[in-house]
Amino acid sequence: MFIKNRIAEYEEDICSILAHLTFHIHPKIVKRIQSRNQEEYGYFQKLFANKIEIDHYLFEGSACVFPGVRRYVSGQGKKKSYNVEYKAIIDDNTFPRHIWCFLENGKTYNGPNWKDTGLCEFELAHVFTHKESEIEFEKQFFATVQEDLNPYGDFSCACNVALLPKGTVRPTDNSKNIKAAFYKRYIDLYGESPLNGRSGFNESLVPIWYSKLNWNEPSLPIGWESNIKKLLKYRTERITGLLNK
Repeated sequence: MFIKNRIAEYEEDICSILAHLTFHIHPKIVKRIQSRNQEEYGYFQKLFANKIEIDHYLFEGSACVFPGVRRYVSGQGKKKSYNVEYKAIIDDNTFPRHIWCFLENGKTYNGPNWKDTGLCEFELAHVFTHKESEIEFEKQFFATVQEDLNPYGDFSCACNVALLPKGTVRPTDNSKNIKAAFYKRYIDLYGESPLNGRSGFNESLVPIWYSKLNWNEPSLPIGWESNIKKLLKYRTERITGLLNK
């Protein structure tokens, strides 16, 4: 073939740029969400009874912001509503965007807010998969992966929703080495506890150039504590309202 895919020759350069461009949620914010999830576990357990499998979303160490919400499947079902066939509320990327909007200005996601804050210049990148169909790829990176794992909670997990400038997300999807670098960064920041059913990360699969990367450090926005309190109040009220319709 006269055309050759040369991305392997430039993975380090590509990932070096992405490391400077990626925004992750600060670990202190993640810990606050994990603490609230533990406090509200009993509430959601009662709310989800016979409707949603709570352990897909809330487990020890979970940083899932919107339990019970998963990505819609091939455009099927009714968005932003509870769907019996999926045993979940299904959504596109609206719910994960709430996380960044609340951090920015304490308000919910909508088109004008996303644009006015400048967040419209970015797109969401899920580091680990939130689809059961993609777990097979991740198995090579962990010593233990729970059988029949449904990682739906990763869809709105605060650790798992990074921001990248528009047009730069695709390399994180198509390069094993770049994926491994992002996996390692996640675990360096948050540990393995937010990862439902996956443990024993195999660092031997991380490229040797990982140590050279200069990552954009997570920041704590002014007023983050108040804004996260608003976010978690909103999520509980919103999920309750959707399930009680």
